[in-house]
Amino acid sequence: VLEKQNIETQMEYLKYQINPHFFMNTLNNIHALIDIDTEAAQRSVIELSKMMRYVLYDSDNATIDIVSEVRFIENYIALMKIRYTEDIDVRLDVQNPLSSSVKIPPLLMIVPVENAFKHGVSYNKHSYVHISIVCSAEFVECRVVNSRHNEQQGDKRASGLGLENMKKRLDLLFADSYQLTIDDSSEQKYEITLKIPVNNDQMHSNRR
Repeated sequence: VLEKQNIETQMEYLKYQINPHFFMNTLNNIHALIDIDTEAAQRSVIELSKMMRYVLYDSDNATIDIVSEVRFIENYIALMKIRYTEDIDVRLDVQNPLSSSVKIPPLLMIVPVENAFKHGVSYNKHSYVHISIVCSAEFVECRVVNSRHNEQQGDKRASGLGLENMKKRLDLLFADSYQLTIDDSSEQKYEITLKIPVNNDQMHSNRR
C-alpha cells in the first residue's frame, strides 16, 4: 500500500510539473497578442479557459477518455494557430473512430505536441507540425513530426526537461509496456512516436 501511494505521489508531482510550464507559455502567447490583435487575444482566452477546465478538473482522474484528450490537443492547436500567423503547416490526423470507452492517462500526448510548437517553429522560415493519432482497442499511438532549424537545435535543455518528465511518468505508469521513440537524426526534422496501452489493468496506479 505504501509503495502504491509513493508511486501515485510521484506521478502527481510529474504531471503537475508540466502544468505551470504549459500555462506560463500560453499566457505569454496571449500577452504578445493583446497589442497586435485584440480579437485574436480574446479568442485565445476562450481556448485557454477550455484547456484550464480540462487540466484543473478532468485531469485529476487517473485516466481520461481518448475523445477528451484529443479535444484538449485540438484546443491547444487552435491557440497556437492564432499566435503563429506566419507560414506554418499544422496538421492533425486522427485515424480510426474514437471511442469514449478508450481510457488513457491524461496530459501525456500534449508534451510532444507542445515541444514541437516550441522548438519546431521559426518566425522567418517555413515550418510545420504534423500530428497523427491512431487508436485501437489495444493501444494509442501519437506521432509528432516537426521542422528543425539551425538556430533552434542548440535549445535541447528546455526541450529535454518536459520529455524527461514524460518518460519518468510513463515508466511509473506502464513499466516496459509502452514505446517512446525520439528520432533527431535529421537536421531538417524532429520526430517523436509514443505508443501506450489502453488496457487499464496494465497501469501500475490502478493495481490493487
